[in-house]
Amino acid sequence: MATVYLHIGLPKTGSTSIQYFVWDNRDVFEKLGICYPLFSYRYEMVSFRRNGHFLYAPYINEDGSRNNTIPAPEYEEGLNQLEELGKKYDRILLTDEGLWWGSHPRKNFWEQLKEDMNRRGLDVKIIVYLRRQDSWLESHWAQNIKDGRTCLTMHEYIGYMTKRGYPLDYNAYISKLADLFGKDSVYVRILERGQFKGAEHTLQSDFLDIFGLSLSDGFTVKQDVYNTKFEGNYLEIKRLMNLVPELRTRQHILFQGISEMDEQNPSKRDYSRYSFFAPEDRMDFQKQFEESNRQLASGFLGREDGILFYNQPKDLPELLINENDFLRDSILLWGKMFDIVQTQQQTLKEQLSEERQNAKKLRSELKAEQQKHSKEIKELKKELKAEQQKRGASDKELRKDLKALREDVFFYRLKRKIRHIRGLDQ
Repeated sequence: MATVYLHIGLPKTGSTSIQYFVWDNRDVFEKLGICYPLFSYRYEMVSFRRNGHFLYAPYINEDGSRNNTIPAPEYEEGLNQLEELGKKYDRILLTDEGLWWGSHPRKNFWEQLKEDMNRRGLDVKIIVYLRRQDSWLESHWAQNIKDGRTCLTMHEYIGYMTKRGYPLDYNAYISKLADLFGKDSVYVRILERGQFKGAEHTLQSDFLDIFGLSLSDGFTVKQDVYNTKFEGNYLEIKRLMNLVPELRTRQHILFQGISEMDEQNPSKRDYSRYSFFAPEDRMDFQKQFEESNRQLASGFLGREDGILFYNQPKDLPELLINENDFLRDSILLWGKMFDIVQTQQQTLKEQLSEERQNAKKLRSELKAEQQKHSKEIKELKKELKAEQQKRGASDKELRKDLKALREDVFFYRLKRKIRHIRGLDQ
């Protein structure tokens, strides 16, 4: 029976880095007997590298609305393709960090998925990466601001996610998966460099360790970090921009300006010394998960000390926006925007000048072509006229011969009639 390894996230636990790593080394994985299939399905704001998205993609109604409670048509199609791949490969890898939460709206999602996989001769193993809840929430909030999905403050976002019921009780969630798929079929990994396995102690070496592989088996890491976040004042500027729907998208020119200034600003503070949480809020938020994390560390990782995350929360001051610094960075951003617009205008001018030169060249070529054809047409007209004149003379001779022939026929008939009359008289 082939095994489908399903990497389900969480979001903001290095999933993008893992997906790029697997994509860049897909040939190496295949040589080692692990298939990383790419499907033809495409979804808005979802990378094609997230090849497991079809498992929980919503059904699209005729009016364009989304129904998250039932699977999209490609659910069955994708599973059927996996069944065929299972006849060739012993191990198949699917990844999509949205599965952790995206499976929630569909009733009995995991039970149905297991049944559908098993019916096709496929076993399922779950890979999940965890991050300390407070650190995860900070990162998730910043990412959603960057993506234009929220304009809430950090304090407001804590309340929003709590009310929404986002599953941050890791032990409760993973225990349900273990009860369904088997404890040995759930790989729990921690997003901390000190807990990464493999000789290199990196995220990539840790991921390969799940398959009994190492970087020395022919793998390469082209880039270690992807999907960096906005920080400080530029994160706040983007949060405020998200209040205007037209400015939320990454395709807007303002997004480019913020991205460049966030990287280039020489006066940027060291934000690692600050927190988006107020110290008392962080303590209260993380305290609610202490027992759950202890049970997970003990039950799944075999740790007698019950410590799940070695990197404990730091007592950092809350990052507060300084009006003068915010004004300075806002002015720098608008300066960058003017530079971007001017650069684009200059590029457009150069493109326009080039297009004009091409148009001028085309007009010249067209004129020469017209002159060439004009000469040919003139010659053809001359030949046609000569042919018509020749044909005119021929037609005149033909009409003359026809007239003579008609006269001969007339006289022939007249002579026959005269002979006939004479014969009657006799």
